[in-house]
Amino acid sequence: MYYCIKTILLIAIFSMSTAIGIQISKMYENRVKELKQFKNILNILKTKIKFTYEPLKDIFKQISQEKSNKIEEIFENMTYKLAFEDVKSSWRDSIQEADISLNQEDKDVLKELGKVLGQTDADSQVSEIEVTENFLDMQIEKAEESRKKNQKIYKTLGILIGLFFVIVLI
Repeated sequence: MYYCIKTILLIAIFSMSTAIGIQISKMYENRVKELKQFKNILNILKTKIKFTYEPLKDIFKQISQEKSNKIEEIFENMTYKLAFEDVKSSWRDSIQEADISLNQEDKDVLKELGKVLGQTDADSQVSEIEVTENFLDMQIEKAEESRKKNQKIYKTLGILIGLFFVIVLI
């Protein structure tokens, strides 16, 4: 009986450690995906501003309706906040509060765009979106490098720590 419980606990410790390592490594992969998704959505935003002249609230609402990823949920949050705040504040707050894998540097790059959205003419907004897209390209490159470097490390580290505890507790 004692050995059965001990074996179950050892398997649980190993499994938890491995799962934690995999979860941390997944954050690096998700960051790359989310940056690319944001870049695609900014391209849609740029096109709509440039050619349709729709109000930002309507554009945000259209983007949020797919809800196929967390980035589109940010736009849903922005649409809601626009009823109470200006575009700049809702953009900044929605990005900062988002439960996504982007780091603070990524969020800061995106929040800069909010300073001109709805505040300037369409051409200025489009050019600022293009500048932000260029910054996102750099962030995507950094995220790819970070993913390549750290993803394998955290998976392996999770397994090794689990094995270490199993061996120590045997």
